Amino acid sequence: MSQEHYKIPFAGLKPGVHEFMFKVTETFFESYEYSEIEKANCHIKLTMEKQSTMLLLNFEVAGTVDLPCDRCSERLEIALNGEYGLIAKFSDVKTQNTEEIIYLSSSEYQIDVREFIYEFIQLAVPIRKVHKEGECDEEMTKSLEEYLISENSIEQDSSYIAENDPRWSALKKLTKEK
Repeated sequence: MSQEHYKIPFAGLKPGVHEFMFKVTETFFESYEYSEIEKANCHIKLTMEKQSTMLLLNFEVAGTVDLPCDRCSERLEIALNGEYGLIAKFSDVKTQNTEEIIYLSSSEYQIDVREFIYEFIQLAVPIRKVHKEGECDEEMTKSLEEYLISENSIEQDSSYIAENDPRWSALKKLTKEK
């Protein structure tokens, strides 16, 4: 879909509630250089209430995205579900946008929701993205366990350093003097 598809001409709409549906696939994310999403099948329902001084926007995100697992880096399909609100106020006074409020000049006749859709999909992704127990790539799991540092090895390494590094000896003398 072209980027024009995400521009909603609100100037010609009557006051009241209007609904817009967007289907988001992997092609949507191609223009975002650092996006980890390779596959996507998301549906965005945008409910826009037009009032005389503002637009109330409600985005409902549902679908799936394909991301790398945080543990083994293999691809993982993650279900998304979220609802996010945004207010677009009409104002000719230059005011800085916030997370929840954006400002549109009275000369604007459309709103581009592409960036908001991208942000809300990113917000719907869980912080921790891992396979269920036992579903991670076995080879990667074995490699991780090989390099896993245990608490005992940390204690042994720190005591070895403390005993054999002269800088630690000098610091110990300072604490004993007090």
